[in-house]
Amino acid sequence: MDKKPILYLSHCGSSIGGGEKQLAYLVANVDRAHYCPLVVCPNDGVFVEHLRCADIPTVVLTLPPWRKARSLLTRYSAARKLVALAKTHNAHLVHTSDSWLNPYLWFLKKRLRVDIVSHVRNLLTPDQVRKYRFDRMDRTIAISEESKIPLIQAGIDEQKVDVVHNCVDLSVFQPVYGPAHPGEYVVGIVGRIEPFKRQKEFVEIAAKVAVQCKKVRFRIIGAALDTPEHRTYEQEVRQQVAKYGLQELIHFAGHRTDMPAAMQELDLLVTLSAGSIIAEAMATGKPVIGTPIGSTAEMIVHGVTGYVVPLDPIAEIADKIIELAKDPIRSVRMGQAARRYAEEAFGVKTHVQKIQNVYEQLLDTR
Repeated sequence: MDKKPILYLSHCGSSIGGGEKQLAYLVANVDRAHYCPLVVCPNDGVFVEHLRCADIPTVVLTLPPWRKARSLLTRYSAARKLVALAKTHNAHLVHTSDSWLNPYLWFLKKRLRVDIVSHVRNLLTPDQVRKYRFDRMDRTIAISEESKIPLIQAGIDEQKVDVVHNCVDLSVFQPVYGPAHPGEYVVGIVGRIEPFKRQKEFVEIAAKVAVQCKKVRFRIIGAALDTPEHRTYEQEVRQQVAKYGLQELIHFAGHRTDMPAAMQELDLLVTLSAGSIIAEAMATGKPVIGTPIGSTAEMIVHGVTGYVVPLDPIAEIADKIIELAKDPIRSVRMGQAARRYAEEAFGVKTHVQKIQNVYEQLLDTR
């Protein structure tokens, strides 16, 4: 069988977040006997370097935000360059890892008649589904059943939507059981410092825990982007730490490039958003407390590998942290169950095969 070239559009090339990790897992493990990947990144940086070091063909091509007024003159020029690249690559299919790039996919489809696939990594509204014209996609991949719901509500054919949960490299994220730091119980939140990740609420949770359990320590792992909005939010988080007098209990770890080691240094992960970090923590043998948003409720087995607890009231999350901190044996057992579940549900091989099944269904009909 001839190799079928696939063009992948990445949201970012300058940093590595959850979406970039998932894309890297996919393109590094897609069956090279059947598929020939080429990744297009809108800017240069650490993600581009990561892909190239992994021997994944990568091109940097600026793709201005399609719907922004400032992009009115540049978007068509960029789209034409993308068409030329797809022609040179002889792309049979184009897969975007960010739904905001859907207009570029449609531009390609109209001119080259290629199949187009959009990956939904955020929880959209039905209006956003219509706004970004998911009805034009040949297939859509959602990372959870919850993120599939607004697609169906907006009128997308259910047969054209596949749910594929995020994955984790189980060989890299290895479990470490037992207290990460003797005499302490370390709770972390991981992700870019931004409003969506809710680090301010994490500080409020820490404040409630600190009143009742003196052994708990907290880590905020991640950094803010160098934008006014993100810098302001980080400042607000730090001011909140000072307000509650938690400077000795909350450590800002900054951006970590050694995430497996960073995860091993925790006893418990708290996530107030969602994403692949849940799979990474569970693979490392750590229980996870999350809120019922996005894929969280589908990835955590409540009461077995962690807890799914509403964010409001915050006291409920604090209570669960205190329960585990006071019963470290139970915490370790949950971590062991989390690793077993990660092995069953979040392996890269299973993840990639499900996406390749989508490719096969589309390309076999050409």
